[in-house]
Amino acid sequence: MGEVDPSAIAAARAEGDALAIEIGGDLALRWRIAVVRAVMAAPPDGDAVRELYGELVDRYRDDPERLAQLRPIGDEIRRREAEGSLPSAMVARSDRRKKH
Repeated sequence: MGEVDPSAIAAARAEGDALAIEIGGDLALRWRIAVVRAVMAAPPDGDAVRELYGELVDRYRDDPERLAQLRPIGDEIRRREAEGSLPSAMVARSDRRKKH
């Protein structure tokens, strides 16, 4: 439903996020991508899209297959920022990779 109608995401966000954490896997990734796309359609503030996208990249950093699925979203974010249809924001994130 959220992949078809991004506006429906907001109403189901808390429940969907909880289920994504519980079930994981591809379905959780699909939900998280749907959330980013919904926020891209109606950003609540200038940082929201970049923050959500950054969280996804952090979450899937060690999963090349899923990270590859996120790259087109990052490309779209950069394109829309460049054309001015999405607020441009710089989000500073800490390095959350495991230290060896």
